[in-house]
Amino acid sequence: MSLNPRQLEGVQHRGGPLLVLAGAGTGKTRVITHRVASLLAEGIPPWQILAVTFTNKAAQEMRERIAVSCEDEPSLVGVDASRIWVGTFHAIAARILRRFGEGVGLSPRFAIYDTADQRSLMKRVLVSLDIDPKQFTPASVLGAIDRAKNQGLGNTLENLAGTGLFEPRLGAVHDAWKRYRKRMREADAVDFGDLLVLAVELLEQVPSEGQLAEFDPVARLRRRFAHVVVDEYQDTNPVQARMVELLCGQAELCVVGDDDQAIYGWRGADVSQILDFPESHPGCEVIRLEQNYRSTGHILACADAVIRHNAGRLGKTLWSDLGEGELVRVARLDDERAEARWVATAIADAAMNEGASLDEFAVFYRTHAQSRVFEEAFRRFDLPYKMVGGTRFFDRAEIKDLVAYLRLLLNPASGVDFERIVNRPTRGIGAKTVERLATHALREDTTIFEAARDPKAAGVGTAAARKVQGFVAMIESLMSELDDAPLDELAERVLEASGYRESLAAQGTDEAISRLENLQEFIGALAEFSREDPEAGLAEYLEQVSLATSEDDAAAQGPMLTLMTVHSAKGLEFERVFCTGMEESVFPHARSLEDPVQMEEERRLAYVAITRAKRELALTYAARRFLYGQDHINAPSRFVENLPPECIELFGRPARASGHLSFGASSWSQSAARPAAPAEPSWNDDIVYDEGYGAGQGEGMQLYVGMPIRHKKFGVGDLVGWNGSGDQLKVVVRFDGIGQKTILARFCEPL
Repeated sequence: MSLNPRQLEGVQHRGGPLLVLAGAGTGKTRVITHRVASLLAEGIPPWQILAVTFTNKAAQEMRERIAVSCEDEPSLVGVDASRIWVGTFHAIAARILRRFGEGVGLSPRFAIYDTADQRSLMKRVLVSLDIDPKQFTPASVLGAIDRAKNQGLGNTLENLAGTGLFEPRLGAVHDAWKRYRKRMREADAVDFGDLLVLAVELLEQVPSEGQLAEFDPVARLRRRFAHVVVDEYQDTNPVQARMVELLCGQAELCVVGDDDQAIYGWRGADVSQILDFPESHPGCEVIRLEQNYRSTGHILACADAVIRHNAGRLGKTLWSDLGEGELVRVARLDDERAEARWVATAIADAAMNEGASLDEFAVFYRTHAQSRVFEEAFRRFDLPYKMVGGTRFFDRAEIKDLVAYLRLLLNPASGVDFERIVNRPTRGIGAKTVERLATHALREDTTIFEAARDPKAAGVGTAAARKVQGFVAMIESLMSELDDAPLDELAERVLEASGYRESLAAQGTDEAISRLENLQEFIGALAEFSREDPEAGLAEYLEQVSLATSEDDAAAQGPMLTLMTVHSAKGLEFERVFCTGMEESVFPHARSLEDPVQMEEERRLAYVAITRAKRELALTYAARRFLYGQDHINAPSRFVENLPPECIELFGRPARASGHLSFGASSWSQSAARPAAPAEPSWNDDIVYDEGYGAGQGEGMQLYVGMPIRHKKFGVGDLVGWNGSGDQLKVVVRFDGIGQKTILARFCEPL
């Protein structure tokens, strides 16, 4: 493929800052690599070129493609392209600090702590400050610190308050950060956030008094590069952008990215970095890459129809010479199980009748918890699948932990389950204690659970023995509820009594929220199982889970279809794509409905999903969805409503879905307000979204993990779970400084 006119402009531009707005599938990597090769051909020394990427994989690919481009250019024979500085932000920062880190208190041999190292040190810091690491977990404190670092904020109470922290968490994070940083410097160590922060701190230093700037090593580093190229610029945070500016000096800066694919705001990326680039860099030229080499015309028209509603964008319109292609399928199904069956049937039919390979297909969803029904459907249809950027539902650690709790209640002789959960969440029962119990059980020819009833007989010390006996008492108490409690309520009791849910809620990280959502979905699966077979009990459900995971382990090798969240799909492409769960409060997510900034990111996420498809695309939504253990009746996603009628074909049938779910006299309900329906498609006009919803009950609100909840006595907290319905709906809310409370929903107010 030769360069098209716009790509060639990006390669040949010289003389000032350049922004290459590279739409999805428009060949941006080709522009970057050819630009670097062109610079080398002009005689620019390799060591004067800096290329920055976001992942090690992208950096390696860039090195390889630059090498190929150089091989294709006769004038570059003998040029050592390996001397180009190519790497991730963190790798470049580490390289700088290894050479010049003494200026910020680091030796050339400093250590880089990984996530486990950081959490271990932070736990010791919290203990030394008499801060309860269960209330303010190391992960949550480190997350708050990292958010501040990404924004370039120092450790002051005012700065930390700007990240959304409140007392008492605000003071705890401030004190912990101060001591954590001191311990890190004493250990001659940094974490990943420190790499960027300290590199910027070093580069901002001015020559010391009496030191000529031309001889100062840092000043020389800032003058080293003649050309700087940054990939995926829309994903930069303020610290990364500042580091780039400092390294530029007098260099020509070229940034490449797509404001329409900025989907990482939740991890600190700031889309304004790319939106404001032309204004903050006088003389900047903007080159738009709009010819798409991936997708057909109807797919691109749908992507454009969705993204054009965003106000915060620089604007471009993708086009393709691949033809209009197949119409985009939009399918409306009765519920999530019908949706999964429809997708599975479509894939199986294409594989059987068209000879399609399973690796041509990808199924996208907004959150990990949505994968469960698709996994079940694909197993029934004997369709091998793989998860990208995630783990199969029943293989996820939190699900295996809850299953282990339930299996131990049913069978206390199960030593494997006992050993898995006896210290999950952490309750001070160490590996040596468990080993003594296991050894004693073997010697006495009994179970480890029986040994745990009298831990002192196994040689366990007094303090540890009390903790073991407390665990045994909790399990026995839960066992007493086995015969009477519904399965979903039993699982709820396990999460509450064990402290498992509270432990995750206290972390407050995106990963912890995802785990809580998965647990809520598992509880929903239990309720669904009981509803379908009222005579079946816990043993039958656990048998079903075991058989499912065994089938997964024995899955055939060879072509497999792909399941993933849309976030994981960025940068990938597939022949045939299914975007599922296209409903208000699902995609876009409920958290974004009242936040214009988050809604714009959700719209960019939908754009990313659509533009992964090469020749076939389907979007599906359900009239009713059982998710996180509750029925949801939501409107079709606004992104579906935006699609141009001439580019889509409709599947499904009109169906009356009544029963807007409301909870007593409060404003709680399970349906978001429905937007006005357009003239086409018209098949949803007969769906009743608010039947029985009386005046004065307030606008319906979607329940989701992390939702802010107000209680008259306890104040504002975060929703971490729920159970029941109607007047008996109970919500589990975590309040800062108070902990976790289970409260009837009618006594709370959603914010």
